[in-house]
Amino acid sequence: MNDAKISIVVASLNSEKSIGKAIASLQSQNYPNLEIIFIDGGSTDNTVELIKGFSLENSILVSEQDRGIGDAWNKGIKLCTGDIIGILNSDDYYEEGVLEKIMPYFSNTDVPLIGFGDVTLINPADGRLKRVVGKMRGKLALLNGFGFLHPSVFFNRKALDINGLFNQRISVAMDVDWLLRAISHKIPFKKIPSHTYMLIGGVSHINKYTGMGEYMDALVRNGYSKFHMFLFFVLRCAGSLLKVFRK
Repeated sequence: MNDAKISIVVASLNSEKSIGKAIASLQSQNYPNLEIIFIDGGSTDNTVELIKGFSLENSILVSEQDRGIGDAWNKGIKLCTGDIIGILNSDDYYEEGVLEKIMPYFSNTDVPLIGFGDVTLINPADGRLKRVVGKMRGKLALLNGFGFLHPSVFFNRKALDINGLFNQRISVAMDVDWLLRAISHKIPFKKIPSHTYMLIGGVSHINKYTGMGEYMDALVRNGYSKFHMFLFFVLRCAGSLLKVFRK
C-alpha cells in the first residue's frame, strides 16, 4: 500500500480569510496520491473563488447549503476514493510533510485503524501557541475530554466501514460521538506523527455549552452510567473553578 491514496475533506463556510492557508498546507505536502474534497456550505464571500483559483489537481468542489458540519463531512466522505481519510477545518492547516510521515502507520496494517497526533492551538487575538500532545485516555479520563483533537485524526477505509458516517443531527460534538462509537466498536487507535495547527474560536468554542451537552449524550449512548454522568459534572465544575482561580 505504498503511496496509497489519501483523501482530505475540507468543509468551509465564508472562510475567505483562512482557507488559503489550509490549501497551501495541502499543496506543500508534495504527496503523490492526494485527493482533496471541498464541501462549501454556500459561502457568500470569496471562499469558492479562492478555492477555484488554486487550480488543484485531483480535487472536487461542491458548494451548496447543508445541514451543518456533520452533514458537510458526510458529503465529503461519500465522495472520497482514498484508502486513508482526514478532515481538515478550513481555518486549520497541516505541518509540512505530515502525509508522508503518517503513511507507514497505515501501509503496514490490514486492520481498521484510527490514527491521532498533536495539535498546536493558535490564539487569533495575540498569536500565542499551545501544543496539545495527543494521547489516548481510559474510560474514566474520557469524562474530562479526549486526549487529542479531531484535526489530527486520520482513519482508513476499514475503520470507516465499521464505524459509519458522522451523526449529522449533532451540531457541535459530532467528532466526539464518532470517536466514542469507534471505541465501543473496539476499533484500534494509534499515535501517529500527525501535527495540525488549529485556530481557536471555532464552532466548539463558541457553542461550548451545547457541545458539553452533546458530549454527555454521546457518553450515555456509548454505555456510560448515571454515576459516570455525576463524575462528568463534578469534573467540569472543578475545571471551571480552576479557571476562575487562575485569573
